[in-house]
Amino acid sequence: MAVAALRPRRLRVHARAGHRGRAGRGGGVSRVRLAEALAVVTGAGSGIGAATARRFTAAGATVIGVDLDGDAVAEVCGASSSYVCDVADRAAVEELADRIAADHGDVDVLVNNAGVGVYGPFLDASLDDWDWLVSINLDGVAYGCAAFGRGMVERGRGQVVNVASGAAYIPNRNMAAYCATKSAVVALSQCLRADWRGSGVGVSVVCPGVISTPIARATRYVGREAHKADRGAALLARGHSPDLVAKAIADCVKRNRDVVPVGFESTLAYKLLRGAPQPIQGLVARGAI
Repeated sequence: MAVAALRPRRLRVHARAGHRGRAGRGGGVSRVRLAEALAVVTGAGSGIGAATARRFTAAGATVIGVDLDGDAVAEVCGASSSYVCDVADRAAVEELADRIAADHGDVDVLVNNAGVGVYGPFLDASLDDWDWLVSINLDGVAYGCAAFGRGMVERGRGQVVNVASGAAYIPNRNMAAYCATKSAVVALSQCLRADWRGSGVGVSVVCPGVISTPIARATRYVGREAHKADRGAALLARGHSPDLVAKAIADCVKRNRDVVPVGFESTLAYKLLRGAPQPIQGLVARGAI
């Protein structure tokens, strides 16, 4: 899928090539100031992505929104700062990075937020379901890190924030594929953080708990769980505000944080499971905790 820009206009880009910011502790990471940053947010048309785009804009950043829903992302970010792109399409993501550089200049912050879900017994989901989920939740993150991260490393400045999930470290019934992709995003983020240490580019990963977003509409419910889409949407509607995650993402840009659980349930599980004995992990897996 080719990248479609929504009537982009060329922005005047201030010369920032020599700006390095203050060195961060541990690894010499340059801290990006949101007020001066050009930030790209995927999945910016709704939920966490939209909340992040609005928070970044309020902080003074120039925000480029990316989403499959052109109308939704244009409403959040404005038509001239919005792009339609399928993050599962490697060539399209590479083209997106080139287009944004030509239209707006060097990207300082990348938030890989776009994601989908598959819910139901593992054996009831098809391998097509698996491929679809992995292509967006994992490959899309890797493509973004490669396409935008290369320029950041060459310039010696930047911050990548990947959005995973508390499901990355909480084993859940009916969520094998989703949990696997989110665990992989955490691992990828920590490996890139190690790879780019000392380069001036930081990498963070946030792990939200239950957040009130429309991801239920982008989830495939399979097998005996196929009828639970409405129940899933109702559960999420009672979750934390997406702005709670956006606040954590902004803090990652400011402080180059590592793994950041967001929400009570995600934070508690993260702390419990980091050194939890096997019986506690078993209770979590059975849904008893």
